Amino acid sequence: MTQSIRQSVMQASRDWIADFNRGDTQACIARYFPEAKMQVSPFGRFDGLEAIAQFWLEFAESKPGELVYRNIEIKVLNDKQAILSANWSMNIASGFITKELWTLADDGQWYLEEDDFSLLTQLEAPLANEQRSALILVDLQNDYFPGGRFELEGICDANKVAKTMLTHFRAKHLPVIHIQHIFEDDNAPFFAPNTTGLEIENSVAPIEAESVIVKHQIDSFINTALEQTLVELGIDKLVIVGAMAQACVQTICRSAVNKGYECEVIENGIAAPTLEYEKHSFSGAEIVAANLLSLTFGGAQMKTSQAWLAQNS
Repeated sequence: MTQSIRQSVMQASRDWIADFNRGDTQACIARYFPEAKMQVSPFGRFDGLEAIAQFWLEFAESKPGELVYRNIEIKVLNDKQAILSANWSMNIASGFITKELWTLADDGQWYLEEDDFSLLTQLEAPLANEQRSALILVDLQNDYFPGGRFELEGICDANKVAKTMLTHFRAKHLPVIHIQHIFEDDNAPFFAPNTTGLEIENSVAPIEAESVIVKHQIDSFINTALEQTLVELGIDKLVIVGAMAQACVQTICRSAVNKGYECEVIENGIAAPTLEYEKHSFSGAEIVAANLLSLTFGGAQMKTSQAWLAQNS
């Protein structure tokens, strides 16, 4: 029963999004109960269908479209009610949905009884497609480089590629996000607190306008500001370079794809250590190859920096 309710609510949400993207504002309004309540931050509270309709009709004048929900969660309350939450973005705005309370009516259709969402970013003009891709530099920190506590094979070559990508993104004024791993244990084998090893390598160090996301776990999304940053910037696609292939790169890609983002991994901009497992020894290049192959089955795309730059120059 729970699964069928989830599927029904998901379909009702998809239908609402499709109507919105077709510009059918009246169809969207018709999906609210007459006594529905809507809370929109920072615009206020709208009680009843008339007030809700007025909000959407005025908002439609700004020509919104390309609405997408990501990281959707549906919690079933009972056989007639479920709550949906998500991140959302469109051509002129982005934000969070805290609560869509969908209720099954006597006519067999699902309607919105409560709608609580926030606008984090609102634009005067639609965001250009190229501005919707962010370069993500994962853990390019001193401890992974020669002289560091945990030197990776091929890190210098991968970093050169990262620098080339970074130069392109900066020249085009495109979004750049740096990921920095800091272990919370003073005895950590690398990236320990209050050490120079945790600092981002100087040649790819962030400049003032670029976001730095500090994480304490392998997954860059857990207990960090990464997702909020992506929503605020209106990002659809992550372009990834960095380390390590089998850990933080693998994990950020899978988490991002699961949340609904596109991922392009710059395959010659990824590094890994040499590793042993029981009787098997693996070079860093083999670790990179195996993990990138794994990610092709996980929804990510692999491209060389040369190919990516040729397609995006």
